[in-house]
Amino acid sequence: MGRRPRGSKTGRVAAGSTSTNWAGYAQTGSAGQFKTSTASWTVPKTSSTYPGYSSTWVGVDGAANSYLTQTGTEADVVNGKVSYYAWWEVITPSDPAPETRFSRFPISPGDAITASVVTNGTTSTMTLTDTTTGQTASKTAAYTGPGASAEWIQEDTDVNGYISTAPNWGSVTFRAITVNGASPALTASQSIDIVDGQGTQETQTSAPSATANGFTTTWLATGTQTYTG
Repeated sequence: MGRRPRGSKTGRVAAGSTSTNWAGYAQTGSAGQFKTSTASWTVPKTSSTYPGYSSTWVGVDGAANSYLTQTGTEADVVNGKVSYYAWWEVITPSDPAPETRFSRFPISPGDAITASVVTNGTTSTMTLTDTTTGQTASKTAAYTGPGASAEWIQEDTDVNGYISTAPNWGSVTFRAITVNGASPALTASQSIDIVDGQGTQETQTSAPSATANGFTTTWLATGTQTYTG
């Protein structure tokens, strides 16, 4: 598909800000502060009205550097056809590898997903569980990123050097978020919304839940394809 990695925008997202392709929450800190990131969500049912590529994921690194390890689900609309699949990805400054699909792991809109990324300084283990179907998929890959941030993101995927327009995915609620096995204690200043290159706001991300370990982000507009170079 010629897809470029989500990491092409790593290092360009500040907490409590806007981004051209990320909506959700990111926490940043010092190297070694973030070792694990987990969350649960429901695969959104995506309307075929607007074309585009969208991703829902958890990750470590990426918000403040050019490393990123992540796993999640995809909901895309191409030529009026909607498709869903699960994937993992590891990005480094010297190897911006595209995502890899989990094989033999079909997903459907409405499926309940739990995702985790666990790093130890030399590897990252990225795991997805579809609690609706009972399936689990996992990948362990070499990873030496600094562990300086954690993210829970709904994304306009970067494809062929362009940030995609957003298909109408409705809303996505991230639940049971943890960092290093504990509540992240999210604050509103850590939220991110997508504003495209033409200034159109594509998402509205809520304040944290009452327990500070969840939030909802809502689709507002399809936006305009944005060139990334």
